Amino acid sequence: MGTSALAATLLAVTVHVACRAEDASDAPGDSGGSGASATSGGGTGGEASSGGAGLGGADSGGASSVGTGGGTDAGDGGSGGEASGGSGGGAAAGGSSGAGGLVGLSWPIDCVPGSTCFDIGYPDTDGDGVAFDCGAPRYQAHEGTDISITQEQMDAGTAVRAAADGTVFFASDGKYDRCPNDEEPDCQPPPSYSAGSTEGTTVCTELGPYCYPPGGSCFWCFAGGNVIVVLHATDLGVFATRYDHLKNGSVEVEVGDTVARGEQIAEVGSAGNSTGPHLHFEVWQSGYYDLADPWMGTCGPNTTQSLWASDPPWE
Repeated sequence: MGTSALAATLLAVTVHVACRAEDASDAPGDSGGSGASATSGGGTGGEASSGGAGLGGADSGGASSVGTGGGTDAGDGGSGGEASGGSGGGAAAGGSSGAGGLVGLSWPIDCVPGSTCFDIGYPDTDGDGVAFDCGAPRYQAHEGTDISITQEQMDAGTAVRAAADGTVFFASDGKYDRCPNDEEPDCQPPPSYSAGSTEGTTVCTELGPYCYPPGGSCFWCFAGGNVIVVLHATDLGVFATRYDHLKNGSVEVEVGDTVARGEQIAEVGSAGNSTGPHLHFEVWQSGYYDLADPWMGTCGPNTTQSLWASDPPWE
């Protein structure tokens, strides 16, 4: 596909923000990527920032969490704090077997690697700089699988499909989908982070019982611009899947919708913190933002059982 196509590899940042329902001030934290502010009952709330990645990197700089007292913790993915009255993770809705009685996740995009997908960037959920196959991940601490297509394929429409039966937990649409573009507000880091915010590249959930580990109330912010998160049945062995950088106007689901394995839910785009059209596909194992690597291999954190329904997953 050429050098220009290979350069169109992504950037996305997920930031976890946790809040207490008490007064606090904000204080700057580490730099290096998109950040998030949070409040704490006991001290400064601080800003959390991700590790970030430069152009031509991949799409997630690592999850950041903000702990009580205002510290920052890059690449953690755990709960940064809690609020009184909250509850923990909760069970997902939806079936797991889907069409044909499949167990595991189906390939979430209408393309075949080496044929109609030109590049795959593998996860590094344990942050050791090595992918499941002992090769290089998209970059160190990459949180999902990046599946890249060409601009022509994006314009023609490439379907994103639910990887398993489930219920839509989060869905956002309407952001510019050809980032980077310095003139577009949708392509800029948000000036701040708050529950329900949709500023810049980033969209945030409302405050709720979404901490991992469970306890308290949290909200999550995703720099994928147009984003879908689907919760799955507990017997699937996967809590949720996340789909980022979706094409503007292509999202076909709303929060609360039930989706079936293989159902088209959107199209691939380049919204949010992205340098080219691709799908960032992320797996949460047992709770909100409990990252999992769906690929099994001797060098990955997953050495026992692939989370895919078939091998390779696109067949």
